Amino acid sequence: MPVTLAVEDRLSESVAKRLLAEYAPSVQILETLGLRGNRPLRQSLRRLNQIATFQRPALVFTDLDRPQSCPATLVREWTQGLVISSQLMIRVAVLEIEAWLLADRAGVARWLSVAAHRVPGDPESISDPKRALIELANRSRNRDLREAIVPRHGTGTHQIGPGYNQSVGEFASRHWRPESARSNAPSLNRAVIRIGELASKLSC
Repeated sequence: MPVTLAVEDRLSESVAKRLLAEYAPSVQILETLGLRGNRPLRQSLRRLNQIATFQRPALVFTDLDRPQSCPATLVREWTQGLVISSQLMIRVAVLEIEAWLLADRAGVARWLSVAAHRVPGDPESISDPKRALIELANRSRNRDLREAIVPRHGTGTHQIGPGYNQSVGEFASRHWRPESARSNAPSLNRAVIRIGELASKLSC
C-alpha cells in the first residue's frame, strides 16, 4: 500500500515515519516530498492533491506556527480553490512538531536525563515548543545531547544546536512513544485517529 509523504523538514519526516510505523505498519512510503519548510510545502499542495487524486494517497504534515490560529483555518487557507481528494490527508501539529514529542513527558525526561516535572504537561499551549525542548536539553546531564541540541552562540528563537535535527530525529524514531504522547497533545491524537482510518481504508 504505497503513499506519498510530504513534510516541512527532516524532523517532521522522522515523526511522520514513526507514526506510520506505529499505526499503519502495512503502509509503504513510496516517496517523500517537501523538506524545504512551510511555504514550499504549501506551494506544492496542488501537485500533492493531483497525486492523491490520480496515483496514491498523499499524507501532509505541517506545523501551525501561529498561536492565534487553528488547524482547520490553516487547512482552509491551503486548500482554497482546490477540489480536495479523499486520499489527501493534511495533519497540523500545534504549534510545532516538537510539541508532539514533548507530549511524551516521561520519554523526554528519560532521554534528556531531566526531572519529569520540568517537561511541560500541556505542550500545545506553550508559545515555542522548540525553545522549550532546547531549554530542557540545556539542563540535561547528558553532555553529548546538550552540545548537540543547544545553540553554541546566542539564544535566539530560531537558533538550534549543530546536531539538533539528528539528535531529536533519533529520539522521534527510536524512543518517542506516540501512544503515551497522544493524551497530552490533541492535534497528535487527531493525527493518530486519521492515520488509523487511512490504514483501515487501504487494507479493504
